[in-house]
Amino acid sequence: MKKLHILLVAAGLLAALPAHALTITFDYTYDSRGFFTDLATGTPLLERRAILDQAASFYSGFTDSLTAIAPQAGDSWSVQMTHPSLAGAAVTLNNLNIAADTLRIYVGGSSSAPGVLGFANTGYNLVATGSDAFVDAVTTRGQANTTGPAATDYAVWGGMIWFNAAHDWYFGSDTSGLTAGRPDFLTTATHEIGHILGFGEADSWQAQIENGYFTGAASVASYGGAVPVDQYGSHWAAGVSSTYDGSPQGTLMDPSTVRGQRELPTALDYAAFKDIGWQVQATAVPEPESVVLLVAGIGLISLAARRRQAAA
Repeated sequence: MKKLHILLVAAGLLAALPAHALTITFDYTYDSRGFFTDLATGTPLLERRAILDQAASFYSGFTDSLTAIAPQAGDSWSVQMTHPSLAGAAVTLNNLNIAADTLRIYVGGSSSAPGVLGFANTGYNLVATGSDAFVDAVTTRGQANTTGPAATDYAVWGGMIWFNAAHDWYFGSDTSGLTAGRPDFLTTATHEIGHILGFGEADSWQAQIENGYFTGAASVASYGGAVPVDQYGSHWAAGVSSTYDGSPQGTLMDPSTVRGQRELPTALDYAAFKDIGWQVQATAVPEPESVVLLVAGIGLISLAARRRQAAA
């Protein structure tokens, strides 16, 4: 009885731990083709990097309690990811230190077939050894019930995003210069971050898919019923709409974006993130004024490559 009492007290303390704002950091180590860096001078391309930060700001209302990944003596971990600038190659990351409540996203770009705008994944062949606490930090970030068919939460170290440099991207903060035929970089970057945050990828997402519909409670309440998903179960179905800042808009997390248009996270998109385990403190994040159809999934913990295509 005494042991049970201690366990209940510990569980209560864990439940009472405060949630902290999510921090998303971008790492340009593998930007080897110069998508975010001038290769001749080594100078950062600040306009492009600023738009990435703007994309991350749309998730600034997310909070959680993610354990730091901090290898100590006897601890080791590794994960493979797609090279952000060499989409056909792999990179192995070893013994990264990831701060608490933080995700690290490696970014880059290179030219490829023009239909695809970009893709993201959270890595594969993840291996962690050492203390139980360390392995838990790597694989679940201290969250409970993150894997399996009945998962209710989500945890990840970070991931990678590749952008297709073959496109004439619009890198503006506002839409004043966005013209027909140009894909909007802010839209695609925000979409791909969403996949790293578990949309279409988390076990807790898949656990709520039934017969081609997503049945998460917050999403059902926002949409007015179960929400149709695409044939892969990784996006909302084409044509699903919601509202952004009170105005009608196609969802950010559908499979494609019409060139020359900007789409940002809608009320329905945010509801889905709540359903997969994030604590979402705001239904929308105002746009700052300054500054995918092919799916693959393998790996011990989680891997998904989500490609967003531009609409014809």
